[in-house]
Amino acid sequence: MFKRSLRGAVLSASAALATALLMPGTAQAATPDITIYITNSFTNVASISYHDDGDKFTVCDLYGDSHGVRGSLYHAGDRVATKYNGLGSGNCNTFTYDVKAAAGVYDMQVCLVDGSSDTTGSSCEHKHISE
Repeated sequence: MFKRSLRGAVLSASAALATALLMPGTAQAATPDITIYITNSFTNVASISYHDDGDKFTVCDLYGDSHGVRGSLYHAGDRVATKYNGLGSGNCNTFTYDVKAAAGVYDMQVCLVDGSSDTTGSSCEHKHISE
């Protein structure tokens, strides 16, 4: 009789969990932090990170190669935010942009640049993000 009670309790708990996961309007898990890197000869030279809590983007220069770094955020093909980092190796700059779930997918990009006026860059890496 104990086995039946235990099996019934497990099945009830499983059904309750499945119901909670499928119910609309329940809390959604936060988007995990996302980081992309530019890598040269197995060395990370630049990065951009997205932190969902506060919609914060961090653009880092990770290697002394005489290039600056530009991090950008695009939506529907338009650049909606950008930040240049020319502070040198080991330094990061941040910017914020309200990434909205209803807006769909954004593209986060990091590029090596030659000065703040270089808006095209080279060795770019990108990743789709959404909330």
